[in-house]
Amino acid sequence: MVDIDYIMELLDWNRSEEEQAEGLRLARQVKAFNVFLQPCDDKNNKNVWDNCALIISEKEDLELFPYLFELFMWIQDLNWPGAFCIVERLKEYEKRNAFYSRHWQEAYTCAKALKNKVWMENLKMVKHA
Repeated sequence: MVDIDYIMELLDWNRSEEEQAEGLRLARQVKAFNVFLQPCDDKNNKNVWDNCALIISEKEDLELFPYLFELFMWIQDLNWPGAFCIVERLKEYEKRNAFYSRHWQEAYTCAKALKNKVWMENLKMVKHA
C-alpha cells in the first residue's frame, strides 16, 4: 500500500508529467477517495486539485452519491483548478440519477442563503430545467 502523502506529492502540478501520471495511477487504487475532494492543507491545496478532479470524475455515480454536496461546492468558482472537470462529471451524473435534483436543490438553497450569485449561476449550468 502506498502512502497517501506520497500520492499527493506526485499529483502536484509542479511535478513532471510522468510523475503526475504515476500519481494518477496510484490514486486510482485508493478506495477512500474522499481525500481527493479539494484537499486543503499546508502542502496540498489548489496545486493538486486538477488531478484530484480527474480521479473523482472517473468514479461511478453510486460512489459519488455521498459526496454530491462537496462536488457542488467545488464549482463555486470556475477559476478553481478542476472545476470544469467536475462540472462535466455532474452533468453526466444528472442524466442518469433521479436523486440528483434533491441534492442540487440543497446546494442551490445554500448558495442562495449565502447570496453567492456566481455559485448559483454555476449550479444552474449543471441542472437541466
